[in-house]
Order: sequence, then C-alpha cells, then structure tokens
Amino acid sequence: MSSLLLEWIPLNILLFLTTLIFSILFGYIFSVLVRRSLGKVNPLLSEILSRYGSWTIYLVGFLFALELLNLRLEAILVFLALIGVLVVIGLRDFLPNLFARQFIETYKPYKIGDWIMISDQVGRVIDINDLYTSVLTLNHERVYIPNSTMLKEKIINITASNGIEVNIDFAIRYNENINRVLQQILKAIQDDVQEEGIEEPDILVREIRGDIIHARIKFRLLNPQRLEDARNRVLREVLKVLSSQGKA
Repeated sequence: MSSLLLEWIPLNILLFLTTLIFSILFGYIFSVLVRRSLGKVNPLLSEILSRYGSWTIYLVGFLFALELLNLRLEAILVFLALIGVLVVIGLRDFLPNLFARQFIETYKPYKIGDWIMISDQVGRVIDINDLYTSVLTLNHERVYIPNSTMLKEKIINITASNGIEVNIDFAIRYNENINRVLQQILKAIQDDVQEEGIEEPDILVREIRGDIIHARIKFRLLNPQRLEDARNRVLREVLKVLSSQGKA
C-alpha cells in the first residue's frame, strides 16, 4: 500500500509541474505574439490583451494541474483566492482610468473635437473611453493617453481658449518710413489671412540694435492643424511688403 502511494505521488506531482510549466510557457508566447502584432497599432489594447490573456492561460493551466492532484475542494478555494488577487491587481489600473473618465464627463475639461495641449504635444481629441483618451497630433499620429494621466498632467484646452498664440520674429532696417512699413505689414496680414483662422494680429517692436529693428508678429490661430500654413502665409505677406519697399 505504501509503495503504491509513493508511486502515485511522484507521478501526479510530475504531471502537476509539467502542466504548470507548459501553461507558463504558452501564456508567455501568447503575450509576446499579441504585443508584436498589436503593439504598433494600439499599444494600450495590446498591453491589456497580452496581460489579461496570459493571466487567463496561467489560471486555467493552474486549475487543470490541481485536477491532476484530485484536490477538487482545495482547487475551488485556491481558484477563488486567485480570482480575488487577479481582480485586485487588474482593477488597480482600470479603476483609476474609469473614475477619471467620470470626472472628465462631469466637469468637461475637454470633449471630443477639442484641440488640447498636454506635455508640449498638441492634438485633437477624437475619442474618450473607459481606459484612455485618443488624441490625433499635428503629425497625424494617434496617441492613446490613459484617462488617469490626463488628470495628473497640465492640459491646455486650445479650443476653449480661442486658439493658440503664435509668434513670428523678423528684423528690418530702420528708416524714416518704418512706422508705415509696419502698418502695411499688419494690414496685409489682417486683409489676406482670415481664411487661415488667424485672429487678433499685432506687431510688437522687441529690440533695437543700431539701425536694425527686431519685431514680432503676434496672433491667435483657431485651428492648430493650420500652424505651418499660417506661418508661411504670414511670412509671405511680410516678404511681399518688404519687397515692395525695397527692404527685402
């Protein structure tokens, strides 16, 4: 009887350990494949699927291994305890993002369609779900930012602030017609670039060095996506006026 018992225990333990090893290996392979296939498309979704998918594989493998030991009652208890641990660990990342979304929907620091600036990155909000906020940047890159991060970082709502402030510096040689030239530049900007969404244009004299005047064109741009076009348009107007005055 004792010899049979000794033969039974090593075999079941061997099967138990083998099942665990294969479960861990399969879960790891699954995690790697998911991250490689979805990592560049949707990093956050890839992380969620790889994490919870591998945990599920580990759990199923562990329960199956326990069945090989005929520990049915113990398996149920371990299963419940393990589920509790997994829920606590899993919700540690999910709940803050879920609560953050409720805060965003309640107080509306931004909404879908708004242009925002976060960590010196400008983009338009295109989606808000339970986990993250999707932002399309000026380079047409889709960035997924966890909602909890959106509450921790400083956010500038460009849309609510009536656009972003843009500064363009240039230099011009002083002459008796300098005031008239600056007024012509300002008028050209006001008359010709309204379609770019430019508002409140102004010209400030920043510094005078000898006979060189350093000036700054300052305006607000309603649509940050038109930033480069607006800069080029304004600079062309400056060049046009200076050329007509023989100052280019």
